[in-house]
Amino acid sequence: MRDVVSAPRVSGESALATMDSKTRDDQTGGRTALYVLSLMSIAGLLSVFASTLPASQPPLSALVILILTSLLAERQSVRLAPSIEISVAFFPVLFTAVLFGGFWAGLVGAAGLSLHIGRPYLRWASWLSTRVIVATVAGEVAQLTQYSKSHSLASLTLSAIAAVVAYVFLDTAIAAMTLTVRKTAKVIELVRMTIVIDTVSILLYSPIIAVLVYAYLEAPRWTLILFVAPAFATQRLFILYREQADTAKRLSEAIARLERVNLSFATALVTALDARDHYTAGHSAAVAVYARDIALQSGLSEHEQRMAHLCGLLHDIGKIGVPTSVLEKRGPLAADERLAIETHAEVGASILERIEGYEEIALAVRHHHERFDGLGYPAGLFGEDTSNLARIVAVADAYSAMTSARPYRVALTKEEAWRRIEAEAGKQFDPSVVEAFARVLEKASEAYVSGTDRDFEIEAGELALLESSASLASIR
Repeated sequence: MRDVVSAPRVSGESALATMDSKTRDDQTGGRTALYVLSLMSIAGLLSVFASTLPASQPPLSALVILILTSLLAERQSVRLAPSIEISVAFFPVLFTAVLFGGFWAGLVGAAGLSLHIGRPYLRWASWLSTRVIVATVAGEVAQLTQYSKSHSLASLTLSAIAAVVAYVFLDTAIAAMTLTVRKTAKVIELVRMTIVIDTVSILLYSPIIAVLVYAYLEAPRWTLILFVAPAFATQRLFILYREQADTAKRLSEAIARLERVNLSFATALVTALDARDHYTAGHSAAVAVYARDIALQSGLSEHEQRMAHLCGLLHDIGKIGVPTSVLEKRGPLAADERLAIETHAEVGASILERIEGYEEIALAVRHHHERFDGLGYPAGLFGEDTSNLARIVAVADAYSAMTSARPYRVALTKEEAWRRIEAEAGKQFDPSVVEAFARVLEKASEAYVSGTDRDFEIEAGELALLESSASLASIR
């Protein structure tokens, strides 16, 4: 049963304002009642006027078939949005409009809604009135545009086009007024949801209706039964569309939830690292930004850019297992201390690879200290044996480390840091990644190049991550 306050539609047979709250009804009841009373008055006057106009009277058998088709069509309405619903009852209505005129079209349309009488009655009255108005007007427009009394196919096609255009545009106009009165949805939502359907209706259904009417006039009258098939085929199409749209919406919501979970997890890891070593956490934020921008400059996909950002953010997470005394030591590291530092890549990878969906990130974290010439650690991989993400993070990591102050040395100038990066292209670093980073730095601000950009502040990490880190679902 519909939960709406205007007429159902195909190709928009009306955006229906939801009457799902007694409080809302109390607040707008007077205005809505006046609006619905106006619609009822217009519908009644149009019906009386149309009944006085000359038109063909349908045989009882044909009228029964059309009403039954309208009733069946109304039982499977399709909701496009919380306050916008469609049905294919317009099909028998417009068939009647072209063949028999406005009065009979209004009757068939109204009869189709007869099984939906019930509370709230105001909703049903609005629903019924809108259907009668648009059907009657469409029928009279169809009759006025029939230039040949012989009912040629050309004449019927013109009438069908005129009827469909009148139907969808008048229905959209009434629907927009309904939404304005009820204030349950935005008119722009109605336009966005129905413009494509309305256009398809005009282009597709007009010739179909014209051919069906022509067949009815030229063939035995029992062929009217054949009209039912395209009507319900159209209804099924709309149902499939709605089911697909609902599935896509649920999937989108699930992805958004997984993204928030993924973001929360990454933020928690970096926050834990920040509690032990503020330098490393801030450095990771800078590496994440550099890595993302290198990926962008390299022409990688948006997914790979987000992956690069997340890899940069988590590349040093293994340092959570390194003693603070080693991380903050101001003098040269002893051999065992250097070994402890070098284990952070494998420790970080072992943490991340236990998380479903983080396998690619774990791999990049494990190998971000490999060298292009094969002399790095932990596996001594050569050239492109390491992942593209690992090679991107390696360059971003080295540049950020050199332009940041360490406990045991001052920061290098951006010029000196870049000279060292360029000198290691083809040795420590992938030359193509170095080239891409050069293009990034050429267009960047002074703060960005020197590693002091505000985006690198870990205190702003949650906002930065929300905008650019990968979602868990995308990673999968």
